[in-house]
Amino acid sequence: MSRAWPFEGTEEFEVSVKEPKDFVRRFGPEGAEAVVIRIGMNDAQLVLVDREGRWDRWVYTTVEDAKKVADELGVEVHVGEYPEATRVRIGKYVPPPEHYKEHPYPEQGEVGPLLPYPENRPRDLTIPRPKKEGPGSALEG
Repeated sequence: MSRAWPFEGTEEFEVSVKEPKDFVRRFGPEGAEAVVIRIGMNDAQLVLVDREGRWDRWVYTTVEDAKKVADELGVEVHVGEYPEATRVRIGKYVPPPEHYKEHPYPEQGEVGPLLPYPENRPRDLTIPRPKKEGPGSALEG
């Protein structure tokens, strides 16, 4: 099963990573690793990490399915936990400036924006509040 993409047929779609084999083809198998971890009660995720620390993940219905896909990629596979060196490599990875330019929210990169909840917006404290008109007034605050 493949992902649905809203930009199918565009240039951005052509260079995107939809499946694990696309990740390995785009970033190379040299130094790449796969980590298969159980998530939830029955599902498992396959996380691919390239030699620089760039990563992506896919969810499968069983650990065996995820491991089978990882084995077919020809990369080193870890089951159950991230090796310490892999965790450090992921944490040290800094995306290049081009990463932030090619997504709809440049300041956030691929992750997307924070939701604009009113409490997250700065408030202008200089706006005067209306005065109370009397008991039971609708302007009481």
